[in-house]
Amino acid sequence: MNKQASTAMWTAAALAASLLLGACGSDGGSDGKIDGADDGAKKTSKSPSPSHSSDAPGHKAPEDIKLAKDAKNVFEDTETGNPEKDAVLADNQARINAIDRVITTGKDPNLVKVYAKGQSLLASNKYILEAKKDQQSWAGVTRYYDQRVELESDTVAQIYFCIDESKAKNKLLKTGKLEPNNGGDLNYIFTRLRMERNKDGVWQATSGHETAKAKKCME
Repeated sequence: MNKQASTAMWTAAALAASLLLGACGSDGGSDGKIDGADDGAKKTSKSPSPSHSSDAPGHKAPEDIKLAKDAKNVFEDTETGNPEKDAVLADNQARINAIDRVITTGKDPNLVKVYAKGQSLLASNKYILEAKKDQQSWAGVTRYYDQRVELESDTVAQIYFCIDESKAKNKLLKTGKLEPNNGGDLNYIFTRLRMERNKDGVWQATSGHETAKAKKCME
């Protein structure tokens, strides 16, 4: 399993053809220090303020959705100067954390559907089930950066960002053993997502596309 699946948002054709590239988190029982947790700290922006968030039931700020102690998602470029764009970014970050919370702790699976629907929700659920079946998780640090939002209307947006998984490793839940990350350039992924704002004001991922070995994410 590769960790990419935690963020994979597939079109219908890609979903049918793929096994969802992704990995997973820890069982929540680790107290170990996260290697590389300080990487990129100078470029990491503050989390969007609560005023950017929806009051919808179940909606949480990204930083309130906790992963296992040995797994961490680092989000950079989270503030654009536009409150609506920041809200799109915040809800996508919450989606990513919600999925990885299930993978790394086994908790709050219903939180995922707050931030995803359609093909995105199908992809997320399949990723979680694959991780559970394989009894795998992940540990380390995954970095999300070069984030950009295009607002198409009051309810539709496109979001683009890079992912660096080079400091994340698959974890075998039975033994707690970490597998080597031999992904090389595959660890650098460019992602495009379609986001739609629902009636409760939550921006939900609906579909998208990922490209591994993305040169623009290695610059």
